[in-house]
Amino acid sequence: MKGIGKRVTVGFLSIVALLFISGMISLFELSNMSNDTEDILSATKRNIEISNELLNTVNEHGRAVVGVVILGNRARIDDCHRLVSELEGAVSVARNEALDASRLDPLSASVAQLRSMTDAYFEATEPVEVPVISADSIVIGTNLEVPKTTKSGREWYDSEYKAASDKVIASIEEFMTHTHASLAPRAEQLNKNAYRSVTPVLISLVVMIAIVLMFFYFIRIYCVKPLLRLNKALSDYMAFRLPFNVKDELIDEYKELYDNIETLVNLNKQQNNKQ
Repeated sequence: MKGIGKRVTVGFLSIVALLFISGMISLFELSNMSNDTEDILSATKRNIEISNELLNTVNEHGRAVVGVVILGNRARIDDCHRLVSELEGAVSVARNEALDASRLDPLSASVAQLRSMTDAYFEATEPVEVPVISADSIVIGTNLEVPKTTKSGREWYDSEYKAASDKVIASIEEFMTHTHASLAPRAEQLNKNAYRSVTPVLISLVVMIAIVLMFFYFIRIYCVKPLLRLNKALSDYMAFRLPFNVKDELIDEYKELYDNIETLVNLNKQQNNKQ
């Protein structure tokens, strides 16, 4: 390639191309890192929401059961059924969104156990109509009686329901722990993406420093020094009539400039000789 202009143009265009490519790579990696960060934050937020919903529903179900078995407010049995259904629905939603649905099997089993146990107790304590018979074996009316169970409501709550409820809560906590643990590899990948997004910029910076130093060297050697020698030789000729001569080997436009100046100097000498 000939020509100082072409050399400088190619050099600076190479720098621009390098910066553009490294910038695009960094932008791509930063975009991936942003998407990964958003996914991790969304998954964490969703996990917290589902876990809070499960825990709140379990607590509400416990209060409703207390109202039925201890306070005797059987009107809250419908609330118990509704809350268990909401708990099963939340577990189903978590199962659909989980990466490993099998991790939710213990939670599903504990919720099913909680439903079956409370339904069985409510059924065993449901009031039934008992006919009232006179001494003459004539039915004179009916009376409501509550079937007797082996345990009182408080005893059943403390010994059976509390254990089943604690099992559900432990399963929810295990689900939360597993979900957070499953995010650890993605967080590690996010760390790698951060390094990958910064690395091209650092490499470009190092290369840019090297290229700038190289350009400084070559411009000084091939542009500045020849220009200074040409100017000095021309100044010596004009001031002291010294021979116009540049010792350094010139290339490209500087060689043409030297030849043109030398031609002018020779023409000037010829004209001076004729005069």
